[in-house]
Amino acid sequence: MLFYNCFLAVLLAVTITAEQEDLNSHRSSDLTATRLKEVQEQLVQLSDQLNTLNSQMATLMASVANDQERSCTRNPAITDCSEVKEQRSGIYPLKVCSEPPYNVYCNQTFEDGSWMVIYNRFDGPDHTFNQTWEAYRRGFGQPDGEHFIGLQRLHSLTYGRSYEVAFILNRDGQEHVGIYDRFEIDNGRDHFPIRVIGSGRGGLRLFPETTELRRFQTYDRNNLHPLARVTMIEEECGFWFVDMPHGHDSPGFQRFCANLRQLKVMIRKRPNVLSSVQ
Repeated sequence: MLFYNCFLAVLLAVTITAEQEDLNSHRSSDLTATRLKEVQEQLVQLSDQLNTLNSQMATLMASVANDQERSCTRNPAITDCSEVKEQRSGIYPLKVCSEPPYNVYCNQTFEDGSWMVIYNRFDGPDHTFNQTWEAYRRGFGQPDGEHFIGLQRLHSLTYGRSYEVAFILNRDGQEHVGIYDRFEIDNGRDHFPIRVIGSGRGGLRLFPETTELRRFQTYDRNNLHPLARVTMIEEECGFWFVDMPHGHDSPGFQRFCANLRQLKVMIRKRPNVLSSVQ
């Protein structure tokens, strides 16, 4: 795998050098534009191959590590972090439908606890979040580090149930919090869109109060402007976005994706639902 990455990198450098020499030998502006477009397309193709290989390697390593953690955990399986009786935060095996237990991190200190961390970034090693659609569907990373729980699992947890969601952004040394009182993810046939997002409180407003459908989009599967795709690769930006294939706010989109590098997302069963059940 490493040899193939190096080979692609060398091939990329050779391709760029050859095309630059060819451009220098032709003064026609039309020919230059055509050659430049071909170089850009080749760059995107080679970059996609490298990203796919890195994604596959990261997913494999995360799967092995998660299996090792699962075999060592002594905590009983839970279906939600509200079932954790301890006051301390920690890793617990989550049982969702018929799939094997999957380790998650339960935060017991934020707003009375029972929060399940589903997305956590703190600008760690490169390529952790530069993943394919399939990797985002399955989930990746470590529950006590940078990770994403997986779209299919998130759909199974929230669909038809009453959850709230907290977004915590650490920016410029300050913590910005936004909590929405309802959160529900639809199925994969429509790209796991946010089916329900409730009223927000707190200073962070990640999603404007609109009725526009926000689908989960990755660099290899999206309905966004081509320029957005380049930013998604550079900033490792897979998230929920409104379809926008023709228009694009480059500075705004770049800032949003950059902020994702310092974002934590957690979900919790709504307290009023828990009290009525108990």
